Amino acid sequence: MDTLFHDLRYALRTLLKSPGFTVVAVLTLALGIGANTAIFSVLNGVLLKPLAYHDPDRLVMVWEHDRISGTEREAASIPDYYDFRARSRSFAEMAAFEEREASMVGADGEPLRLSLGAMSHQVFPLLGVRPVVGRAFGEAEDRPGAPTTVVLGERLWRQRFGGAPDVVGRVVRLDGVPHTVIGVVPSGVSLPREDTDAWVPLQFGPTSTPRYRHNVNVVARLRPGATLESAQREMTALAAQLEAEHPNDNYGRGVTVEPLPEVVLGEVRPALLVLVGAVALVLLIACANVANLLLVRGTARVREVAVRTALGATAPRLARQFLTETLLLTGLGAAVGVLFAFWGLAALVGLAPGDVPRLEEVRIDGWVLALTLVVAVATGTLFGLVPTLQARRLDLQGTLREEGGTVSGGSAKARLRAGLVVAEVALSVLLVTGAGLLLRSFWKLREVDPGFRTENILRADFALPASRYPQSFDNYPRWSEVVSFQRELLERVQALPQVRSAALANQHPLSPGFTNSFVIEGREDEAAEQAEIPTRAVSPGYFETVGVPLLRGRALSGRDHVDAPAVVVINQEAARRYFPGENPVGKRISFWGTKREIVGVVGNERFHGLTEEMPPAAYPPLGQTPMGTATLLVRTTGDPEALAPAVAGIVRGIDPELALSDVETLEQTLARSIAQPRFTTVLLGTFASLALLLALVGVHGVLSYTVAQRTREIGVRIALGASRREVVRMVVGQGAAAVLPGLLLGLAASLAGARVLSRLLFGIAPTDPLTFLSVAGLVTAAALLASYLPALRAARMDPMVALRSE
Repeated sequence: MDTLFHDLRYALRTLLKSPGFTVVAVLTLALGIGANTAIFSVLNGVLLKPLAYHDPDRLVMVWEHDRISGTEREAASIPDYYDFRARSRSFAEMAAFEEREASMVGADGEPLRLSLGAMSHQVFPLLGVRPVVGRAFGEAEDRPGAPTTVVLGERLWRQRFGGAPDVVGRVVRLDGVPHTVIGVVPSGVSLPREDTDAWVPLQFGPTSTPRYRHNVNVVARLRPGATLESAQREMTALAAQLEAEHPNDNYGRGVTVEPLPEVVLGEVRPALLVLVGAVALVLLIACANVANLLLVRGTARVREVAVRTALGATAPRLARQFLTETLLLTGLGAAVGVLFAFWGLAALVGLAPGDVPRLEEVRIDGWVLALTLVVAVATGTLFGLVPTLQARRLDLQGTLREEGGTVSGGSAKARLRAGLVVAEVALSVLLVTGAGLLLRSFWKLREVDPGFRTENILRADFALPASRYPQSFDNYPRWSEVVSFQRELLERVQALPQVRSAALANQHPLSPGFTNSFVIEGREDEAAEQAEIPTRAVSPGYFETVGVPLLRGRALSGRDHVDAPAVVVINQEAARRYFPGENPVGKRISFWGTKREIVGVVGNERFHGLTEEMPPAAYPPLGQTPMGTATLLVRTTGDPEALAPAVAGIVRGIDPELALSDVETLEQTLARSIAQPRFTTVLLGTFASLALLLALVGVHGVLSYTVAQRTREIGVRIALGASRREVVRMVVGQGAAAVLPGLLLGLAASLAGARVLSRLLFGIAPTDPLTFLSVAGLVTAAALLASYLPALRAARMDPMVALRSE
């Protein structure tokens, strides 16, 4: 133990004598360890850890699709779902669910908006989810007309009910209707979506809704022995049978069977895998950098090794001393790296878009941290023992005769150091190129015109409960209570002094909403092969409020009410596609069983997000096509967020139990729609910058060492008349010779691997020449700067000092 403490004290003194080396090595290790641990912990928590269901690899989603419109992942109709259950043989169980929202009045009297899942009673047993308190739904609760019950999610139970075990039996009011709590399910149930607060029984029968209404998602568990392929073949044949039996409702409809993990995680997998690959490269660069630093340091300590060997130190004794130093260095790097990992993980979770599944479950993964530490310690140990290995072939007398205190490291070691620099530069170029492609892609995405204006617009969603606002389709569209509420809301909001205009729409401008089949009058034979058209019901003033220009005809007005002739406005793309070379104003189209006259043409909005083309669209007046759910859009003269409390107060004044949701500016809505590419771009850009910095540190370190080794040579050159410019050119040229191969290798690797990023890019090719040229210029300039500093130091050398030891 005395010897160990002696070695530790000596190692600490040695490291403190070289603070520059120690700080750079510790920070390099810490950044590599911290970044890798944080990212791999996210990867493990989001992608690798199995879903919180029993045998999740046997779970599938059963989607419908429309081969006419080309749409995928469509919901099924209730009659189709019951036919699937009755006729399929590939599934051990099948269940249905749909996404809803509801208001619940909290203990403070404020209405709270809940994300609600309505599901058939088979869902929880099918998933293998066991309630932590109480029980799940039974068949009795799932029958039409059964008493209303609710199962709470664990998060809502803890936040709103304090985790009280006696919550079972309590009555909560959802949209004003009493529901008895029968159980609590654990966190991790991501159906129908990640943030679902509570679940209620679906309470549908085979004939509860018409076959043309597609409103439920279907989840199933494969039967033992069944495969995804066999299930797909069976469902394809069943879809063809239903199409033949119900040609009016199921024409063009097929079925797709997809693994549930792919549905839940498929959207985020490409971006996370790219980030994991990037951070792994950062770790490699960090290890190469530390290896290079240790090689340089080890070569510089040859004279020390010679002196200690001459004084009787054995190879094992030297190995133990240098191993102690290396472990102390990597231990310091690991300690700081753990701090970086926790900070990095918190930053990642804060920066990540809200649609990343299971993000709240992510924690620092001990196995990931341990593996990263092993890689770092192994690298440090291998290269930290260089002085010990050198001692075995050391010429003691020759080394001790050297007066300058520095000894050449040999051509083999010089080639190894240069090789490590080439590898660092190549890997950093690969990362910088990827970051550059994503940055250019994101820039182009930001330049896309969404078709509407977002400045000074407040957005707020609400859903009117059928319990207080009757919404029977037997009486559609005469939903007088719904229309009265919406009219009064608009009148009160428009009366606020800060409001320039206000409008309602059944979805906000970036929501895809729903599509409808339609018929153009006089061209009925085209309807069968005509894709469905996206439809957004809006109130008068919508186009003015969101800045969509009127191109032809007139906009919707207050006279377009339920007793007036049915009208519709279409967008420019619909006019171009369905009425080429014609004026569509005055033409008629039919949907929902009603002929509607086209009264105007407006500009295009990007219904499906900035990355998708502008689709044809139809805008019927909300007064003639009322909806229970709607988005309030308010254009203000000042800060729209400052108006949110006044709008919430107006809603409470009309209906004290109605809660608003997603209250934010339209600019925030647009920003959230591109949150995932922003997240990927920022992180990859950060990793690329870090990689480039580490590579430049490697270049600088090797050149600084080389300059130190060539002190006498440089002094002789200057004494014999070499200009300082020639000395600078010589050293910078040496740096360029080390960087150029790495640059070429990195660009070649970037070209070869560019297709990996293709799914994440928008508006540019993965081989975008401007990006590659920019990266080459950036890396070259940065490398020259890193080379210039030691070159400048060499040029300023006093030849008398350099030659004094000759």
